[in-house]
Amino acid sequence: MNPEARQEALSRHGLTETEEGFELTAQGFQRASGRALELRQQGDPEAVQMLALDPDDPLRWEYCRRIQMEAYTNEVNQSGI
Repeated sequence: MNPEARQEALSRHGLTETEEGFELTAQGFQRASGRALELRQQGDPEAVQMLALDPDDPLRWEYCRRIQMEAYTNEVNQSGI
């Protein structure tokens, strides 16, 4: 994956890269919240707990960041890197 494709993938997953690691954008939070809803419908207990939190709760944002990082990592792995 070249740098441009990598940046596009980060953007697609609603992530930005900082010196401290990956940060979640509002778009990424929305996408991850949708995925969390799907997980909740499948009976995932962590998704149930996280979606019960206020949308402004930092723990919910961290949960969503992890969902998006997993999706990004899967995409990078599938690209052959």
